[in-house]
Amino acid sequence: MNIKQMKSMISKFRSADVSMIKDADMRAKAQKLQNKQGGFTLLELLVVVAILAIIAGAVISSLDGQEELAAQKTTVHTMAAMEEAARVYAVTENRKYPGGVESLLCAPLTDGTDEFTLTAAAAMTALGAGTVFPVGAGANDASSANSNVPRTQGGLTGDLAGSLLAGALPDGVVEDMAEDGLTSVRYAHTDLCAGTLTFAQTTFSELDEDVDSGALVEVVKPSLIFRTPVVEGDEWEYGAGAGINLVSLDESADNSIPVAFYAEPAELTGNANDILVAFGVGPDSDLVGSVLGKAPSDGNVGPDKYGHFSLIYKIGECPAGEEVDEYVEGTGCAVADWDNEEIKLVGIIDAGGDGYDDEIAEARGNQEE
Repeated sequence: MNIKQMKSMISKFRSADVSMIKDADMRAKAQKLQNKQGGFTLLELLVVVAILAIIAGAVISSLDGQEELAAQKTTVHTMAAMEEAARVYAVTENRKYPGGVESLLCAPLTDGTDEFTLTAAAAMTALGAGTVFPVGAGANDASSANSNVPRTQGGLTGDLAGSLLAGALPDGVVEDMAEDGLTSVRYAHTDLCAGTLTFAQTTFSELDEDVDSGALVEVVKPSLIFRTPVVEGDEWEYGAGAGINLVSLDESADNSIPVAFYAEPAELTGNANDILVAFGVGPDSDLVGSVLGKAPSDGNVGPDKYGHFSLIYKIGECPAGEEVDEYVEGTGCAVADWDNEEIKLVGIIDAGGDGYDDEIAEARGNQEE
């Protein structure tokens, strides 16, 4: 240590807040040294170094966990703002439901011209075949489930995927929502979820060669997987999705589509019989650009996880004693028995599948994540 470094260290020590030192003897010694007018002996310099290290540790300890707490508080405010934005949108745009929302599901898309395509009929066939499921590596394979751990599996967080059930949104509900603004719903390519997607040069004219997506956990921008693919040269930038167009529906056809049902309705509404569906709010949502500048992302999830927030709508209610999982499995809660009320927004969930009240409880330390 040279003279200049010693003077700098002593200067920092004289201005340091030694009251942060918990040990009374060390704190008294530090205060005594700070008040010393003359030079320091070598032993005293060593004590100064030790004291500075203690203060640095105290500062770090006081900040420990604050980053996570800040992210949780930001999430709480974002969820409240998004719910208000959805209600403002319904009033200002005279449309109850935004289009361009994300299904949170993988489906087998078809190659088009510089894009993938999907129809309602094809999506429903895939749902019946078991090839539509919440986004995640192996989401349809119990041996390779979604995970909350960063850089593990990719796709939806384990908590969010675990709270969703892929099922059919009935024809009548689709038509009602489409009439009031639900112009399209977007899906991610099943092959991306399986880590086997190839962007073919014959489909995407901007490519110089075929490009493989790689494993879902390696996707650089996981929150953008529902978007139309952006590719150029020998690179895939982002996007592996397509939307089902719900504009000008043929009312003589079955217009049912696969959606993600929220399996824990009591968590949001207090009623286990409620039938709730979830739609992610990504950049293609009609909310973005009208009442939201950008599609907000949840800062509490890992870099390989889908991070957008989701709108939760109540579309009906099962008979007493029956729940939505029975409808999805075909064992109860038949559509003909639903108590159909006006479809309405009942809340927002974050990328971890939590509602507003749960997120507040976590931010206050009253509930574990």
